[in-house]
Amino acid sequence: MLIDFVLNISITISGIYLFHRLQYLEDRRTIDSDIFQALLMTTLSVLLLMVPIEIQGMGFSLYFIPLLILVKYSVPYLMIVSVGAVFLFHHLIFNFDWQPYLVFLILYVLIMLVLPFLDFQKLKELTAAVILFTALYGLLIHLFIQPLTLFQVTVFISASTIVMFFAMMMYEDINKILGLLKRYEEEEYKDFLTQLGNVKALDNSTEEMLGTSRTISLLLIDIDNFSLINEQHSHASGDALIRQMAHLLNNYVPNGGMLFRSSGEEFSMIMPDLSFDKTVRLAEAVRNSVERAHFHISDRETVHLTVSIGIAYQTVSSDTKGILFKEADDMLHAAKKYGQNRVMFNPI
Repeated sequence: MLIDFVLNISITISGIYLFHRLQYLEDRRTIDSDIFQALLMTTLSVLLLMVPIEIQGMGFSLYFIPLLILVKYSVPYLMIVSVGAVFLFHHLIFNFDWQPYLVFLILYVLIMLVLPFLDFQKLKELTAAVILFTALYGLLIHLFIQPLTLFQVTVFISASTIVMFFAMMMYEDINKILGLLKRYEEEEYKDFLTQLGNVKALDNSTEEMLGTSRTISLLLIDIDNFSLINEQHSHASGDALIRQMAHLLNNYVPNGGMLFRSSGEEFSMIMPDLSFDKTVRLAEAVRNSVERAHFHISDRETVHLTVSIGIAYQTVSSDTKGILFKEADDMLHAAKKYGQNRVMFNPI
């Protein structure tokens, strides 16, 4: 009995770990999907069917533990598919009696019906839920299928509770680690202040657009005299203005285009297959909108800002990327040199 119990814990924990280890080999969107979670729990249920715990001559399988975990991490139709798949192994392949599974199915359907009213968020709540479920499961088996001794019921409830506890502890630890990794990966390509892509994200997006577009338009948008704002007010006020500017500029990004924060007060807007004329008009619309806008430093105080914009427009070729950024940067410097609050571009 002890060996079977240890095997149940080992299979559950190692199965959860090995499945999630696939994140390094597969697309993260697949790993995070409901289908993946259902496949994981169905597989664990089948494995647990193979190692029932013998208690006074009677075998108790903890196959239902992964299916209970699935209640928290998947959707109803996938739960039903998983339950059906496990039944095929339970009755048709392993030749276990179908009556205990019918009892389990009734209880499982009840859980699905009350699912919207349950809060399976904490480890202690899940542990309490599995104790209640196992007690009801054992009681129904005792009343309608086969009498059980108090020792059998006690061991059954204890074993299922311990396996559930370790499984969920492992599951929660892995999810926390995955969450931290996901956040780290996102922050590597995201500007924390504005939640826009940063210069790394700009570089990657440019590479992607070069492979699918005939022309590329790039606007480098720099806030004029921004250092004076920080000196006259505060860096906190400057951060607030940056966020407001990002929100304003984001309203002007055309379909297919993307906005990034390139540096402190500089933004980049890149668009594929936008004509030169439309690119210039877009830049002028942005400049005019910024000039007319009121930016809030506090609830009572507002300031006016202006931007200088450098435009680069290139037909895609092998050296487009380098030329594109150099041209936009040169035009931005020209806009600053000739008075700020203006749009500069190389005429075509």
